[in-house]
Amino acid sequence: MSQSHTLSEMDFSHRSSSSFKARRPEGLRRDSTAVLLTMARPAFAAIGLLLLLTLLIFEAEVEARRRVRPQRRKREWILPPTKLVENVDYTKKEFVAKIRSDKDDMDSVVYSLTGAGADSPPYNLFVVNSTTGNVRVTDILDREKCAMYLLTGIARHKNGSLAETDIDLRIRVIDQNDNPPIFDRTFTGSVNESSTTDTFVTEVFAVDGDEEGTINAKIAYAIVKQDPEEDGMKFYIAKNSGKIFVKEQTLDREVVDFYTLIITATDLDGAASGNVATGTVEIKVLDINDNPPRLEKEMYSASIDENVADVEVMRIKALDDDIAKTDNWLANFKILKGNEDGLFTIETDPETNEGILKLVKPIDYEKLKNLDLDLSVENVAPLASGTAPGAGLDLDLDLDTDIDADVDLDLEGPGVGPGVGPGKGKKKPKKKKPKSYPIKIKVNDLPDGPTFSPTVKPVPVSEDPEELEIPSVIASFPALDGDTGELAENVRYAKGYDPDNWLSIDEKTAEIKLIKRPDRESKHLIDGVYYAKILCLTQDIPPKTATGTIALNVQDSNDHCPRLTSTYESLCTDQKSVNVTAIDEDDHNNGAPFEFVIIPEGTKETGSWNM
Repeated sequence: MSQSHTLSEMDFSHRSSSSFKARRPEGLRRDSTAVLLTMARPAFAAIGLLLLLTLLIFEAEVEARRRVRPQRRKREWILPPTKLVENVDYTKKEFVAKIRSDKDDMDSVVYSLTGAGADSPPYNLFVVNSTTGNVRVTDILDREKCAMYLLTGIARHKNGSLAETDIDLRIRVIDQNDNPPIFDRTFTGSVNESSTTDTFVTEVFAVDGDEEGTINAKIAYAIVKQDPEEDGMKFYIAKNSGKIFVKEQTLDREVVDFYTLIITATDLDGAASGNVATGTVEIKVLDINDNPPRLEKEMYSASIDENVADVEVMRIKALDDDIAKTDNWLANFKILKGNEDGLFTIETDPETNEGILKLVKPIDYEKLKNLDLDLSVENVAPLASGTAPGAGLDLDLDLDTDIDADVDLDLEGPGVGPGVGPGKGKKKPKKKKPKSYPIKIKVNDLPDGPTFSPTVKPVPVSEDPEELEIPSVIASFPALDGDTGELAENVRYAKGYDPDNWLSIDEKTAEIKLIKRPDRESKHLIDGVYYAKILCLTQDIPPKTATGTIALNVQDSNDHCPRLTSTYESLCTDQKSVNVTAIDEDDHNNGAPFEFVIIPEGTKETGSWNM
């Protein structure tokens, strides 16, 4: 850079030898190439002096150039990031970046690149002119493969030594909206029928390969189709979150139990020019017990025979629209009235959902001819009240998030609130009394079979052989006609139970004969009574049977002598007495107290013992 300077009288000093020396003014750079003489004092007007001055100035400048090295300002060996747009063809451009060392002015420098995209995969995507430092790209860039290339520029002298410290060359690839959103699966969800508005169902999401956080990757979701269409959309989707909610509280599994939604994901935040992906959501509507069971008829009737038990009276079919063989469908029958004596039971067949009414106790027509039962039916699961009870989930919607549905959301009111799965539901109303179904049962009068009256016939007998001969008739126990009360006809008798075979029964007359001497001490007696049973059978096929019980009260006789419980006793030398004990197997009337006597015969030292 050159500089001009105006000389003044202070710029020169006179030497004693009448010569002049030029002094460089302060501020005048040594690399100045010209000096402008603008003023001279009148004393220097002579031409010779002017020429001398000119020579001196020239000499001073040459001297300055000789003594002072030229100084240059170093160029910046740091490059700002280079930005290239993906999918744009830069291969025809002379260079996309440039590296150059200012030492290239003094000596020849050889340039090279290292890093991914140069000397490592992808190889030679970027190349540098070794002489000029111009960097070229050899192929079209794809940001989704690499968003930033970090290269290193190297400058070497021809002898291989480094001319400069390595320089970082960063090449950023600018995103274009060249990737559509992608749904990677079919989404599924489930929700209880009758769920309230804004109940969460499921969440969908798409991925976009474009740069995250940019408009190119910002996705907007929408529902474009519902199958079956029914009477309008049942669901809506949050535009930016992809969460799907119940639109209206109209889901009814008994009408439609499965929905298929076609959804779209559009980048550029849903702009018309955005790329669009299409996906599928399958939603299963879950059953709740919103259908009470009902019976096929409003009233039932049946008939039963008297004197029978453990028989099935009838089957009562329960109808329910909820899912079969679940607690929402399975019926629970109850007899509300008319079964105070426990004559009937009712249970549910889980396969058919029928109530099986059974008679478990016999009924006598002469005592009870008709019965009126009241029956109710409910499900095993409690009936849902109003709307489905729910677990609750806060609806996660940003204030800036759009909803892809014609739904007005009052963020301060009840529109956004609890609800994942079934909705929160209304206040549970007071439980209503179940509906009653009357059942009229008629008892059929059948010819009664024989009967013993009384059912137990006591007969006293003695074990004393002097009082009773064996065999001998001790009683007669004929059966009566159950309808007339007269002696039963066309029947026969038989012995049913006789544990020690004491008796025989006349099959025509029902005479009871004692064929074995009674023994009151027999193990077959219970509290002195011997029990046996007599059967009366009709001629019917199969025969009607009646059973009577014979109770022989065995009267005791003194047929057992007392006996000692022990015939041997030991006595120590210091003892003076022993106890002697006896028992008698007869009744107490023929037993103790006993009289003990010492028999002299056979007793040693008779005079020494007293009772």
